[in-house]
Amino acid sequence: MVRFKRDQLAVAVTAVLTGFFSGGIYAQSDEEATTSQALEEVVVTVERREQTLQSVAGVAQSFDQDSLDRLGVGTNFQNLQNVVPGLNIADQEGNMEIYIRGVGSSNNTELGDPAAATHLNGVYIPRPRGVGAMFYDIARVEVKKGPQGTLRGRNATAGTLNIVANRPDLDDTSADLEVSAGNFNNFGARGAVNLPVTDTFALRLAGYTEQHDPYFSNASANSTLDAAGSEDVQSFRLSALWEVGENTSLYVVADQTQEGGTGYPGAQIKQALQSGYDFDDLDDPRAVLYRGTEGDLDSTHTGIMAVLTHDFDGFSVELSSSYRDLDFKQTNASNDGVYYPGHDDVNQENYSTQYWDTQSESVVNELRFFSNGDGALSWTAGIFQFDEDQAAGLMSLTDVAGIENWYNATEWVMPDVDGSSLAVYADVSYDFTEQLTGFAGIRRTEEEKYRYGTGGNYGFGFWAGENRPESIRWGSPGFVYDGLSRDEYDLSKIDALSYLLSGIKSFGVDDNFDEIAVCLQDSDSCAFGSDMEGGYYGPQQQEGSYEEDYVDFRIGGTYQLTEDNMLFASIASGHKSGGFNDSLVDPNGDLIAIPYAPEKLVMYEVGSKNELTLGNVPTRLNASAFFYDYTDQVFQMIVATADDEGASSLQNRNIADSEITGLELESKFLLPADLMLDMTALWLNAEIKEGTMADTRQGWGTDLPIVDISGKRLPQASEFTMTMALSQQLDTSAGTFDWSVSAMYRSDYYLSIWNNTDYDLVDGETVIGSDPDYADQVDGYVNVDAGIGFTDNSGKYRVELYGANLTDITVSNKGIIDHGNNIRFTNLPRTYGARFKVNF
Repeated sequence: MVRFKRDQLAVAVTAVLTGFFSGGIYAQSDEEATTSQALEEVVVTVERREQTLQSVAGVAQSFDQDSLDRLGVGTNFQNLQNVVPGLNIADQEGNMEIYIRGVGSSNNTELGDPAAATHLNGVYIPRPRGVGAMFYDIARVEVKKGPQGTLRGRNATAGTLNIVANRPDLDDTSADLEVSAGNFNNFGARGAVNLPVTDTFALRLAGYTEQHDPYFSNASANSTLDAAGSEDVQSFRLSALWEVGENTSLYVVADQTQEGGTGYPGAQIKQALQSGYDFDDLDDPRAVLYRGTEGDLDSTHTGIMAVLTHDFDGFSVELSSSYRDLDFKQTNASNDGVYYPGHDDVNQENYSTQYWDTQSESVVNELRFFSNGDGALSWTAGIFQFDEDQAAGLMSLTDVAGIENWYNATEWVMPDVDGSSLAVYADVSYDFTEQLTGFAGIRRTEEEKYRYGTGGNYGFGFWAGENRPESIRWGSPGFVYDGLSRDEYDLSKIDALSYLLSGIKSFGVDDNFDEIAVCLQDSDSCAFGSDMEGGYYGPQQQEGSYEEDYVDFRIGGTYQLTEDNMLFASIASGHKSGGFNDSLVDPNGDLIAIPYAPEKLVMYEVGSKNELTLGNVPTRLNASAFFYDYTDQVFQMIVATADDEGASSLQNRNIADSEITGLELESKFLLPADLMLDMTALWLNAEIKEGTMADTRQGWGTDLPIVDISGKRLPQASEFTMTMALSQQLDTSAGTFDWSVSAMYRSDYYLSIWNNTDYDLVDGETVIGSDPDYADQVDGYVNVDAGIGFTDNSGKYRVELYGANLTDITVSNKGIIDHGNNIRFTNLPRTYGARFKVNF
């Protein structure tokens, strides 16, 4: 493979693109140039101002609601990855984990932050749980690739996604309603009412509901439990637009989304791997042996935002404020893993599972000043302020009914988690000539974080007395965990057993742990006899804080060869906030939480955007070549603790530096017979250049293989991705038929940094192992979606048939792979159905 240094790459690509496009550009006739303007002009706000996609100096993509429906995405946020090359979206326990061009973060606890920033109507959403159900009545969704450290700011290292809802219309009273039905007993409805109350005030109410059966199936022959993946969603959005005066407007949006169902846990494939079955060998990776506890999801996401804008002579002022409240609870559907031949035996009385509880209140305020004239100078400057209060709990409960008399559990509960960010920024653009424009921006950010709570393992042993219980039970039907309702979180004031019991709201019908707790506290009152003996230990106090400040920038320019042909070049940076780790005890006996530094990414990009005519075909042809210098990447590794010989802890550390080189091509062709062809291709080389870490998959302890990870490919980074969509509109006397077929090819990729390789420690040396448990490679695949619709001549009625993932491929979007697990979170199965829409 030929490799370029970054300066050589920039020069080479600029020369190639300039020569190629200029050769075709100047050959256009006036007639051809006029024809090329038939290509639809798409307006976006990816750079905090309205501009066409073709004038954006970088790679951005935008899809309106109709396009999403026709391309098979519909209202499902996760399916957006099927139409955007380089985008990977995994749903892990309700958290949308996003990677763009191999840049992302798998740490979605309170200790981490996403690397791709999600926005609703331009307002930052720190915890993207529930954002998938907001994907309705939207004007467009915008995806901007590459770091957006100056314009979008916080945690926009990979890029940004912005969901832009339809605004109230001051001119027209209108309403629409759509109902849909499909496989998995899917039923959905969405609609909107737009009401101009006066000439200057309008309201818009939009709503969405959807229910469907589980996307997984229960392969247990003796179980009636509902499988994971069922959904029951209700969402509404009320917005108001008030033109207060000739130069002043107020835009307010309130929304709420409620989600229920059986949740989004992954499927365990470790047993299948140990039995010689790869993920792709399984007849149905969504056939899972469910037992014990049925999954349950209860999530409410509420928000309100207001944007006040006033236009002065030459500049405008915008004040925006947003409040969001998230209350997410999930009980994982417990299971014995995926089904494979011979794997049939399931203990239905095993209620081991996990309980998740995430609460978040966040406030985002921004004061922005920006130019509003048509002069050579355009600028924006502002102050961004963010505060978030979280409470987070996780109980991993082990029900060992009939197995043994030693019990282990894990609980992490943080009643007090605070995060804040304050940034000031400025960005300017100046037209030096009619052809040449330069731009530059800078942003300074201050981050603060704090966390207090408890975390770690419980251990309870019962080993004496002939009257001891045959099994230690808890978690059976009727058990309710409520770890965030405790009165005391200071472990110096409460013993481990009392602390554990204080987080349990009620025990289940077959539980005996409450009785056994009496034995531990008072053997004379023990129901199992006075000769019961036992021991227990509990979690550790957790407290940590973090402060950091950093500066991001961008600089670049565009050169307009003709009205329809532009060259661009830029350098831009972005940071993902650092943080602190789980607490350790230092040699002095003090509790410490070692911080880790922010990740930093600097992008160098050159490209060209063009509208031209190839033969008689109006064509849009864009190209971007980019290089990422990605430093201080954070991975998790095992480190020794100072308080106990041989003890260890999983810590976030700045481990690696990487380089990502890529080329992205976008094209659109207006073919004869009103056929439209869209094609986008992405070549990506995402490689770690330097880094060494312990193989954390091997379990706890400090005697682990030490691996040089240089040369490893970054997770979720396919070397080649291509999307293609062919569509057509056919006018008839009755109305308009339209259809589309879209396909995405994605080459193989890895789910972890280990790239499908096992390591062993032999005589102190790290060697390649042969354990199949750690498989993490996902083979290349093709996803195909299709739709067909008819709209009558009045435009009032429309009917559609749709199908997504028509070949019903199952691929892993995310993996949790360690010594005891190889858990996969997959794409959505084949879905199909019909929609009927009426406009009033």
